[in-house]
Parts: sequence; C-alpha cells; structure tokens
Amino acid sequence: MERLGVPPDELARARDTLHGMGLLSATGAGGPLVPVHPELAEAVVVAPLERDIHEHERRIAHVRGQLHALLPVYLDSAPSPHPPDGTRTIHDPEEVRRQLAAAARRCRDEAVMIQPNGGRDTDAVRHTREWSLALLRRGVRMRVVHQHAERASLATRAFVCQAAEAGAEVRTSAEVCEYVVVFDRSVAFVPQAPEDGTDGGAAMVTNATVADFMHRRFEDVWVLAQPFDPREAQYEKVVDELNRTVLRLMAAGLKDEVIARRLAISTRTCRRYMKAAMAELGAVSRFQAGARAAQVGLLGAPERQGRPGTASV
Repeated sequence: MERLGVPPDELARARDTLHGMGLLSATGAGGPLVPVHPELAEAVVVAPLERDIHEHERRIAHVRGQLHALLPVYLDSAPSPHPPDGTRTIHDPEEVRRQLAAAARRCRDEAVMIQPNGGRDTDAVRHTREWSLALLRRGVRMRVVHQHAERASLATRAFVCQAAEAGAEVRTSAEVCEYVVVFDRSVAFVPQAPEDGTDGGAAMVTNATVADFMHRRFEDVWVLAQPFDPREAQYEKVVDELNRTVLRLMAAGLKDEVIARRLAISTRTCRRYMKAAMAELGAVSRFQAGARAAQVGLLGAPERQGRPGTASV
C-alpha cells in the first residue's frame, strides 16, 4: 500500500467495489483475492439483472395486453361527452381513429364514405381500410366514392379489388367534397379545418338529423359517379366527364392550379386536358373555350348513372 501511495481506507473501498462487480474473487477461505476476466464477471453479475428486466418486460406486456383487450368494451359502452348540439370536435388524430373504430363496430346496416385524393397520412388510410374490411366481414353494406384520379393508383386499385370481393360498392367522380363517412345515417365524421399548419382532427356528428342530411348528400354524389372496376383503369369511361369538369371550372375563372387540386390531378395533366378541350372547340382562349362549351351544352350536369342503392362493383 505504501508503494502505491494510496491510503488504506481508499484502497479498501476500491477492493470492495471491484469485488462487488465480480472483478475480484477469493481463491479460498481466507485466501488472497485474484482478478477475474471481465467477460466472466459480466456473465455472473449482469445475467441476474437481465433476467429481472426480461421478467418486468413480460409483466408489462401482459398488463398492456389485458388493458388493450378492454378498449373495445370501453369504447362501445362508455357514454361519449357529446355537446347538446350533437357535434364533438376532436383535435387528436389518434382519438379520431379510436372514435371511428368504435362507430364502425356499432354500425349494423350501412356505411358510406367519400374519399378524396391526397391530404391524408398513411396511418389514417391504413386505419380506414382496416375498419372498412372489418365492416364488410360482418356483412355491413359499404359504398365508397373516390375521385377519378384514383383509377391510376395501383395501391388504391389493389385495395378496392380486395374490398369489392368482400362486398363493397365503389364508384369514382371527377370532383368530390372533403372526406366524409356516415354510419347508419346516425353518426358522421368530417375533417377539421387545419389550424396552425396541423391537421388530423375531425368533427364527430351524432345529431341524427344532420347525419341523415349528410347521407342524402352522399346519395347525390353517388348517383352521378361512375362505377369503378378495380381490375381496369377504365379511363375511357371518365375522360368525357373530366373534360366537362375542366371546361366548367375554366369558365368559372379558376386558375390552373386550383382546378388541378380540385380534380386531384397534376397541374401538367390539367393543362393537357385544357389544351385538348380548347383544340376540340377551336378556341384560342380560356374565355372563348368556356363560351363555346356553354353554347354546345357541354357545361351541363352529367347524365345520372343510376339510382341510389344501385350495385356498382
């Protein structure tokens, strides 16, 4: 100890620390302490701690599983704090998904949905598809309207094919309103207007009169929409309607970017439609194209394709 220049009490503390870490071991009763290989010490000292950690993780997973199993029961039975007017604004996207899932589980007869392109995150789309398929497996009728541009999406066509096989009815339209879903004409969800650059919230409407009104507005869109066979893009069936819609929006004075956004197509594609329409009408300006389209009756509403409730896929 004198040779090391370390006080005896400090040396004793260091010895006890190394012994506690398993780095020193006695050779026998009262024998001297000898160093232990660090990897061997690790196996002796750390292994029990790892076993404790694994046991705690197992217990946490077990408790979490028990609590999650009770979530559907709670969502189905707990009274919702709806305000007197029957509209609840939900700002948290995760809470929106929970309420959507609960409403889907309670749905017994029919769910209708308008699904515009873009503006929704991948998790929200995945969640919507999960409860949609669950509804269909229970035999609940489901009708969906996409925009025509979705006919070019392989991912959408793959899911629509899966949903159609389960009984879903799907159509497309050139122009639709915001995302909306109505369950049993009694509960509806509409997106919340973005605030401060954030979105994902929604209004949950439980007023039966308002929800039924929204369902009837869906019917207005449905009867004008084109049946969608997901096995084929079938653009030839919707080109005329897209051309009419572009002409109508041009005549209304909307800018190219606004028209493209409303039709969920690129600005370049929108301008290609405009150029083709102007050439066909022999017009040299947007105003002239709109005027000539009105003269020949191209700006009227498209012919209805069926009645509410008509099967389409």
